[in-house]
Amino acid sequence: MLNYAVHLHAAGQEVNVVLLYPPAADDQYQRRLQLAGVPVTAVVARSHVFRLLRFLRGVSSSVLFFIFLLNHAPQRLRKLWQRLLDLTSRLHYRECRNYLTENRPELMHVFTPDTGAALMIRAGHELGIPVLYHEMGTANHMPFLTDYYRRLEEVLPLCTEVAALSPRLASEWERRFPFLPSVSVLPLISERTPMFSLGSQSRSDGKVIFGFAARLEEGKGPLVLVDALVNIHREAPLAILRIAGIGSQSSEVKDRVRQFALSEACEFFGHYSDALGRTAFMKSLDVFVLPSLAEGTPNSVVEAMAQGIPIIATTVGGIPDILDSDCGLLIPAGNAAALAEAMLLLARDPALRASMGAAAKQRYENLFSPKAVVPLMLRTYGRVTRNGHEFAEAVSASESSHPWA
Repeated sequence: MLNYAVHLHAAGQEVNVVLLYPPAADDQYQRRLQLAGVPVTAVVARSHVFRLLRFLRGVSSSVLFFIFLLNHAPQRLRKLWQRLLDLTSRLHYRECRNYLTENRPELMHVFTPDTGAALMIRAGHELGIPVLYHEMGTANHMPFLTDYYRRLEEVLPLCTEVAALSPRLASEWERRFPFLPSVSVLPLISERTPMFSLGSQSRSDGKVIFGFAARLEEGKGPLVLVDALVNIHREAPLAILRIAGIGSQSSEVKDRVRQFALSEACEFFGHYSDALGRTAFMKSLDVFVLPSLAEGTPNSVVEAMAQGIPIIATTVGGIPDILDSDCGLLIPAGNAAALAEAMLLLARDPALRASMGAAAKQRYENLFSPKAVVPLMLRTYGRVTRNGHEFAEAVSASESSHPWA
């Protein structure tokens, strides 16, 4: 959402990011939007109930997560949180409708299947505002998201158009929701941040640096990655693994690293919070790895491609649309042996890494760069609002059509 808003604003469009509740005071995304000149508005300026729920969620994740002894306690806490948030959000429907009545946008571009999004869709539809719902995930999502998508299914028929992040994902969502006339494609947009002061960061000892950047939770497959590193080091210590991210499996991943005496081969970088930190991390890698069990089209893979880094990822969600055989290797999800084999192949072939990195960078330019995606966004907006002429004026006639259009 941040990248879409920033680049639409840069293209001369009037953009306002609207949230149901105000973010935390130190929220990095709000700060980045404001620095780019994009206004951020909260429909509900104050909600004591929501503040209480957010406090309780913080307590449960930092304390109760560790002291609950019942089976599946974290999943039960998450489900309870979802239901409480849903009930709380419904209290603010009138405020949401009043906000849209007063500000009357030409178009609402709504992301994610959370309760706030459903509320916005209902209010927008009732007021006759064109609504584009943009699905960021995959139809084959992790089980804990089931309740979210069950609620989303109720409001999707109210949308003017529904979009997914890649052709494969669009087909998945059409099968999941057959009542939709069609699902269009609107890919991620990512800006490549140059780092002129950074050269190659490869190690002088000849070891190849693999990197992982995502939440440390089951769906991203970090334990599969550590198991693959174990397999590699049984043959020869060829690789260093750098991990950026935090999450519910942080302790388990670190315990697995200690269990197999891989502390010298595995480096933890915590969570980078800005574009420069992300780019510095990516520039330190020879190969990027994301062994996800479920995905839409992951930002981290696109960010690695933008920096000219070859990719190893799984055949889930929209990843096969992102990567071709020229710029990366695709492996089955959950298969540590196949992942280790792919890592060894690239570790032993610097020429292949170089050619794949160059192909990845070019594929990023064609599919995910601002110059590729913004014209497609404007054409989509023109179709959704039935005012194609106005948006077409912002698209240069010389700009070619996106490959996924």
